[in-house]
Amino acid sequence: MSAADAVLTLDHVIVAGPDLAALRALVAERTGVRPVEGGRHVGHGTHNALAGLGSGRYLELLALDPLQQGGGFGATIAHLGAPALHTWCARGGSASEIAARIAAAGATPRRLPMSRLRADGSELAWELVFVDDHPFGTLVPFFVDWRDATHPAGAFPSGLELERLELRHPDAEGLRALLTLLGGVPEPVDVIADDAPRLAAAIRGGHAWVIDGDARPPS
Repeated sequence: MSAADAVLTLDHVIVAGPDLAALRALVAERTGVRPVEGGRHVGHGTHNALAGLGSGRYLELLALDPLQQGGGFGATIAHLGAPALHTWCARGGSASEIAARIAAAGATPRRLPMSRLRADGSELAWELVFVDDHPFGTLVPFFVDWRDATHPAGAFPSGLELERLELRHPDAEGLRALLTLLGGVPEPVDVIADDAPRLAAAIRGGHAWVIDGDARPPS
């Protein structure tokens, strides 16, 4: 399945680190665009900031929330001592349709209804679907169903563009095969054979910025 035939659309990429203010300052320094504060993922241990990436995509900065003690999202990034590209998210159909594709691909779907308060006090609600029981770590995206909500990307600061997202793994063909079963490899994603699992994103604003990260789950 080519990118043109993919059922999926790249929704957002996540850069994570230990401190949200430091992440916002890093993006502003490297690109000239300062992401806006998003909100807290109550019960999940994290908070975020956001910037548009063009074409209905956005950049999410994710950090541990000092006002929360523990949480599932926080546990996935607690090992990070510096900013890193963490994972990516795709959309393509309802949460039920996505879960069915995951199960048919031989993996395990895990659904998680979500909501958070925007800075203006309004609520944004959506559902995430995670792909469990596969060998490719954070190279495989999680999925979002925005339900009836307007996609939020248009409300974030603009001026950035995602030029490419590279998924690097020793078993690139196996990774591509799984992604194909899940709905395809959307633009501008490339699957590349490499010695170790890694992600890399090229983002252009006032300046070009490349950020990467280890795609293996923390031990």
